[in-house]
Amino acid sequence: MSAFVSLLICPNQRLRHIQPAVSNLSVDVMRLYELDLSGLRWAECRQGVLARFEGNCCPEMLARIPSAKLECTVMHLWYREDGWGFRLCFKGSVEDTLEGVSATGPLPPSVTPEQHAARLARRFKAAREPLAACLTPGTQEESGQERLGQLLRVLAPWAQELLVSGQLAPARPAPAPDNSSPKENTPSLEPAQRPPEREPGPEACLPFLTGVKALRRGWPFPLSLLYRLLPQKRPVPETVSHQDWTARELNGVLDQFCSGGLDRLELDFAVPGEGTYVRRLGKAVGQACRLTLVLIREKGRCMCLLLDGQVSGVYYLIADRNTYMTVDIHDLKKTVFHGREVEAYTVFDGPRPDAIRREAELLLSRLDCRDGVLSATGRMGVWSRQAPMTNTQTAKRLHQELRDCWTMK
Repeated sequence: MSAFVSLLICPNQRLRHIQPAVSNLSVDVMRLYELDLSGLRWAECRQGVLARFEGNCCPEMLARIPSAKLECTVMHLWYREDGWGFRLCFKGSVEDTLEGVSATGPLPPSVTPEQHAARLARRFKAAREPLAACLTPGTQEESGQERLGQLLRVLAPWAQELLVSGQLAPARPAPAPDNSSPKENTPSLEPAQRPPEREPGPEACLPFLTGVKALRRGWPFPLSLLYRLLPQKRPVPETVSHQDWTARELNGVLDQFCSGGLDRLELDFAVPGEGTYVRRLGKAVGQACRLTLVLIREKGRCMCLLLDGQVSGVYYLIADRNTYMTVDIHDLKKTVFHGREVEAYTVFDGPRPDAIRREAELLLSRLDCRDGVLSATGRMGVWSRQAPMTNTQTAKRLHQELRDCWTMK
């Protein structure tokens, strides 16, 4: 297999800022794209930061998410024996991309070298004409690494100097305290030197839990006229008592759904919402909002969604991340699930997908700070949110209609 080397260029940034923003992506990137970021090597100078690592893919989130977190420019360049490419991101948006270009082959006809040069020159202090010359097809003897080196010398000479100077090194971990002399070497109370706190488990949601419904046998025809004429034929959901629940009971009911013992599971929560300042009381008064986690199985397929009453929105767990990230919204395929037309990328084909259990546990463990779990910027390609309408009353009405559609009575 040909070598695949990636570079991250972050102009006008400091290593202490950009390195945590990239390293914090390790878990998500490794899980979604099987990419190992443990081999990242860094170098810094006055003009910016350069990072280098070897891998076999170039996910968009690798540059897009750090640029959104720091509101800066991040450029991702890669090369292998048969070609090279780059992606330019600014404040979370992809401004320019060039993929699958061979060393001597022409650029895609949709974008000219001059257009690429104009976009690059807007974020880097470089002239357009030399940049356009670097993007023009070269000779047969040039490799992708040589073409990329030419581009770096014009686009960011400081990055080229860091790359060839041998200054790249792994990020240095925080120094360990010396316990040989406790009086002179007392560990600092700085947050970076404190021992890591234990990660919360799904049982962290139990104080907010208000109701549990389960259905062992699903509805084969949810919109059937038979259920309207004979409502007693519709399977009745079971209300599960959740008083004095511990982590054991919560994990048990999740295991029942994931193992196929339940066709539907609903967990209702009342979470404190954003407070509104009341001048008469001189303080902010909060109102609890309703959240409902819905897990549905139908004919060997599954779906997981969260109904968030605070923002009148619905979040769907994404089953096909590649389709969600790459296919245009007008070309997305639809499918029928539980009698409703939904986006095909939200339906899991397998009867027992591991992603549902993993993401459900992560969401339940951080229910009171769920914005980080559901964030489209921080965890791109995991949850898809159906945006509410601008009109608040209209949004609440549509949210209630979706709640009536997906929850059991």
